[in-house]
Amino acid sequence: MHPIRKLASIPPARRRLLLEAGRSLILARLLLRFISFQRLANTFSRKTPLMEIEGQTRILLCQEIRSAVERMSELLPGKTVCFPRAIATQAMLRRRGVSTTLYYGARDDGSLSAHVWVQDGDVGVIGMPREGEYSIVARFPYQA
Repeated sequence: MHPIRKLASIPPARRRLLLEAGRSLILARLLLRFISFQRLANTFSRKTPLMEIEGQTRILLCQEIRSAVERMSELLPGKTVCFPRAIATQAMLRRRGVSTTLYYGARDDGSLSAHVWVQDGDVGVIGMPREGEYSIVARFPYQA
């Protein structure tokens, strides 16, 4: 199927979400390349300016946004690793009234391997590692 026809066949709400995910991923890549981590950390720590969404609506929003970000990560040129995926997911959820936590972790095995993921409370939203795979180095917003 021709890409334009394929895009036209997607329901409008899903199409808008996919396009937003694509824009958010591109912006996240640019931010990581050109903005200092300290300035980015302030962004990750912001709460939603909206009233927090709760219950089933919150769960569905997390699932829909994860799906859109993962899909667009596959379609964009170049490799979209965990950090821009997490930034895009957290920002999209914040705009809809869902405050989440962005985690930055590192392996303890000396491999210098790092990973970034987003959780909503104890529930993984995107990039959730296996239990014990990474030690948490930082979280945004910071929690003691």
